Amino acid sequence: MSSNNTGLTRPTVYQFAFGKAIITNILEGYFHRNDMHPFIATNADASTVEDLAHAHHLPFPAMEHNFVATVIRTPDKLIVVDPGFGAAAPAPSTGWFMKGLQKAGYSKDDVDMVLISHCHPDHIGNVATDGVATFPNAEIVIGRTEFEFWKRGEGISEMRQPTLALFQKTLLPLENQLRLIEPTDEILPGLHPINAFGHSAGHLVFRLSSGGKQMLLLNDTTPHYVASFAHPEWHFSMDDDPQAAAATRQRILDMAAEESLPVIGYHIPFPSLGFVKSRQQGFEFVPASYQFQLT
Repeated sequence: MSSNNTGLTRPTVYQFAFGKAIITNILEGYFHRNDMHPFIATNADASTVEDLAHAHHLPFPAMEHNFVATVIRTPDKLIVVDPGFGAAAPAPSTGWFMKGLQKAGYSKDDVDMVLISHCHPDHIGNVATDGVATFPNAEIVIGRTEFEFWKRGEGISEMRQPTLALFQKTLLPLENQLRLIEPTDEILPGLHPINAFGHSAGHLVFRLSSGGKQMLLLNDTTPHYVASFAHPEWHFSMDDDPQAAAATRQRILDMAAEESLPVIGYHIPFPSLGFVKSRQQGFEFVPASYQFQLT
């Protein structure tokens, strides 16, 4: 073997047809962490989290935390949902969205809408670059409750001060270009927001309907593909209102399981697509296999 390449490759783009839409999930990046507890469960003891990890053949306390953005191509629009960190990428293992977008066959000029679930850095950092909208032809859509919370800037925790600074640098200067929505509004025909407050003040989930099919974009409702499903009552350390987030998680997972809706989760391991199965206690995430590749 003559090659000296010792690097590892991993998939970063996953596309599938869904009704009349084409969905593309893009691996924006990942963090390797060594704090599964308390990162994913501040109100559970370490031994319980460790037992759950080992029961699912996961190491403890090491973990990988993925960031996965979604692009929706409808017959009329190209929609980018939460396009990642952008220039605010905190590590070389993040900030991959623009390369992934190009690999998927799109350019920033093709994007008609940027849809933002909430204002945490991994979701808004790439909305603007050097004070200019990253996607020059795109309408920017965000929940009114979320935007106005960060615009007021009151009662922001110490942990979220860098988030506030990034919001003020990235999103606030674009205020006149934003469309602010309520959870009861229609974003586009077949695309609706759902109140998922808790992870942030106005965090939204999105329901997509296309060609007689429906799915949910969970966004940050489920930060871990095992723990957040098995124990929706566990508090994620990055939830701004942990109790509200836990109640939201239970409600949204109930909905997904009862309606047998496919789901995409921003922090679910790539390609981040699957189903929610009810258990006697809690839920289980069932990853998709080939069913979305059949035509």
